[in-house]
Amino acid sequence: MLSPESRRLWTWPIALGVLSTSGLLTALVSDDWGDTWSWVGLGVPVLVIAWFAWRPQRAD
Repeated sequence: MLSPESRRLWTWPIALGVLSTSGLLTALVSDDWGDTWSWVGLGVPVLVIAWFAWRPQRAD
């Protein structure tokens, strides 16, 4: 079983990986609703990356 620290560390990267994978697979094999899901599945991780790349850094 994962420790609470490991679970807290890996929850969001795994969720974004699953979202990206489902977006890629849906884009390859589906039409109509799949096109919408692939945009969401591939767009959300990009938005998360952009958010963390462009947010101001804290001065600790």
